[in-house]
Amino acid sequence: MNILILVVSYAPTIDSCARLYTELSESLRENGNNVTVVTEHPDDMTMVDKGHEYYLAKSSRKYLKGVNVLRVSPLSFLSKIPGGKPLRFFLSPLLFTLRGLCTGRQDIILVYSPPLFMGIVGYFLSKVKKSPFVFNLQDIHPKVLFDSGVIKNKLIKVMLSAMEKFCYRKAHSFIVYSAGNKKYLIDKGVDRAVFVIPNWVDTTATVSRAIMSPFRNDRLIGDKFVVSYAGTMQQAQGLEILVNAAAALKEYRNIMFILAGEGPVKAVLQNLIQEKKVSNVLLLPVLPKNNYIQFLYASDVCVVSLSSDIPLQTVPGKLADIMACSKPIIAAVRQQGDAASIIRQAGCGFHVAPGDVEAFSSAVLRMYRDAALRKEMGVKARLYAEKYFSRDVCTKQYQEVLSSAIRDVRYG
Repeated sequence: MNILILVVSYAPTIDSCARLYTELSESLRENGNNVTVVTEHPDDMTMVDKGHEYYLAKSSRKYLKGVNVLRVSPLSFLSKIPGGKPLRFFLSPLLFTLRGLCTGRQDIILVYSPPLFMGIVGYFLSKVKKSPFVFNLQDIHPKVLFDSGVIKNKLIKVMLSAMEKFCYRKAHSFIVYSAGNKKYLIDKGVDRAVFVIPNWVDTTATVSRAIMSPFRNDRLIGDKFVVSYAGTMQQAQGLEILVNAAAALKEYRNIMFILAGEGPVKAVLQNLIQEKKVSNVLLLPVLPKNNYIQFLYASDVCVVSLSSDIPLQTVPGKLADIMACSKPIIAAVRQQGDAASIIRQAGCGFHVAPGDVEAFSSAVLRMYRDAALRKEMGVKARLYAEKYFSRDVCTKQYQEVLSSAIRDVRYG
């Protein structure tokens, strides 16, 4: 296949979108496909890998591991001037479109959203190139923006809703990462094929006991029972439940709660720790990828937490990371949501309602007292990750969806 991919983020950028689509593009190339990616240059505010070969390039055109990567300006300077953000929103699709027109002929176009306007770009290029486009929806926009209150202007809401409906009518088929997102599309009247393909993790990485022990010793953890959380610290995570549970369990001196990450809620957690006068909670900064994996392996049980107002279809990426590390999970998430459903299917942990400190504390105690249960759940987590969340499995599913779309258009 000759594949065109439209995505805002790509290596050397360090975020979940860049990781997924860099690995996907490379896997598709390794499987014998010609892959062209149109993406943005990282701007000054973006976290990047400074050692990446991108910085050796002297133009916007660069083959990275056999993938033809073409870049456009992120237009970040527009956000610094009055009225620049709306202008950036309208000019970015134009840059992607112009760049995409210069890539020749492709059999299929794969579009990543957000941002939602990429669907418009994908449709226009598909008409010019006479190739179908497949729409990969990660965060469902504009729903997430409306639900979170980021966008309140009625006119903008009407415009984005109209854009959403247009994209849903024009895409050949859809890829989403959870069953809840598939249900959302069907409920919105989408009558095209919707495929559920989870976001993958590295199921090949392992950390030896020799590495885990120094990791614990360096942080004075020793042989304590570690309940860990690693990730963004925002209101959406509802992380107060960990500190409140630590306060409820402070008589158990061998249980330690460790939270690693940064975000606006970190100061709130620090104040809550002081208010509760707990000494069994440790706050760490953001961990680099290798240290993050070591952290998970060095934990006894790992936590996934979402506040009660987060959409049911949300599945944090860290859930698959934890499962790949063979760790049992305690999740404070809505019980009807996709994250809780995965934990039930895998049999790899407990899930409690967001904010239910008593149930959360009870789950911690049960894990603490039952090493055999922890091991059993960890094994089940790993088996589930290997079956559903491995890069090889998931990227091959992407290839099958793209091949199917091409066959459908050619012979349908």
